[in-house]
Amino acid sequence: MKSARRALLTLPVIAAAALALTGCADASMPTSVATDSYGGLPPEHSGDVGAGDMEGPLVLWLDEGSSISVTTWGSSGCPAILTEVNVVDAQTLDLQYADTTAYADQVCTADYAPHTSEIDLPAEITGAPLTVSVSFDGEEPRASVMLD
Repeated sequence: MKSARRALLTLPVIAAAALALTGCADASMPTSVATDSYGGLPPEHSGDVGAGDMEGPLVLWLDEGSSISVTTWGSSGCPAILTEVNVVDAQTLDLQYADTTAYADQVCTADYAPHTSEIDLPAEITGAPLTVSVSFDGEEPRASVMLD
């Protein structure tokens, strides 16, 4: 009888602890502001990807004047997370990604895989040519790409 009562009293404590730990883990992870985000290249990309393409982001029009895709390279288990889309002017967009800071307490795979973020352009962007700068972890832009 005592063991049954102890089990009934212990179960809610274990459940509450599990929920509290889960809540803490999710709270530190930044939320992506991308319209869509997935592993791999965008379906619209028809060319081969060479080593030079993997040095910086691959930026493509999805729907010219209204949406773009940005492919970054890194760990497939811990991809960079688009956290900010900032309009610099009518033809310049600044994208901020969380990379190493997003996974501070997690072990990440040591592979080098593409991860794509799709972005609906803010209304302030008037179209082509569009310059897109990409920064990681609050540092200076790693790359700037111009779309015609």
